[in-house]
Amino acid sequence: MNKRYLPAIASLLIIAVAMTSFTPVLADLPTRLYAQPTLRVTTIAEDDEARHTGVMWMSESILTFSKPTLQDLLAQFKILVSYNGFPVTPTSTYCQFVEKDKANPMKDKQFTAENLKSVPVENPYFTCKFRWGKPGVGVIDVYYIGPIAAQYIADYILVVGVDYVVGRTTVWGTEIQDICLLGFPLPGTILGVIVKGNGDPHPIVADPLGAWTSCEDLALVEKDALGVGIPWT
Repeated sequence: MNKRYLPAIASLLIIAVAMTSFTPVLADLPTRLYAQPTLRVTTIAEDDEARHTGVMWMSESILTFSKPTLQDLLAQFKILVSYNGFPVTPTSTYCQFVEKDKANPMKDKQFTAENLKSVPVENPYFTCKFRWGKPGVGVIDVYYIGPIAAQYIADYILVVGVDYVVGRTTVWGTEIQDICLLGFPLPGTILGVIVKGNGDPHPIVADPLGAWTSCEDLALVEKDALGVGIPWT
């Protein structure tokens, strides 16, 4: 070997050894984080803002099993959709509704003391309409379109989903809300009745849940009054 190349080869070996010694240190350095685009959905219940719950009731006369008279089968929510802080109107929207029933477990107890369980079941008897006033700002009208029957009195989960297309990327966002579907309004809570343009009455109700702390408890009491108890499973 030509002795003129020995100093150069030695220098390369020294650099290789030095780089090897720094490799563990470089591996321990934190990875650079990049903020991903986010779609934020915010909803506010208008029926009972204190309890953050939409409230409906099937019929004023359901206790007497007569033809339904006054009804309130509409729950309304304000909605704000923002993309990285800027209000935007979503490309598409959807709603999902899950009914929360109570049951007394018999065969499938998870532990010895369990005597009541929640049974979530998807419910098809709701529909929602999105109405936008400005980009990303609007309201959701939720309607109950199912049977007037005591077994559907329950505390419901409403999931609001939206997506927004940015170039070739679709960004998703979701929000959760509560809807309380009752059989009848609490006594003395109807303050008045407004007649709509088509002649249908629209009741005005004060504090629809009254002294009850949750829809779940009031729904159980109303179902019991209508002869629908807690089932066994």
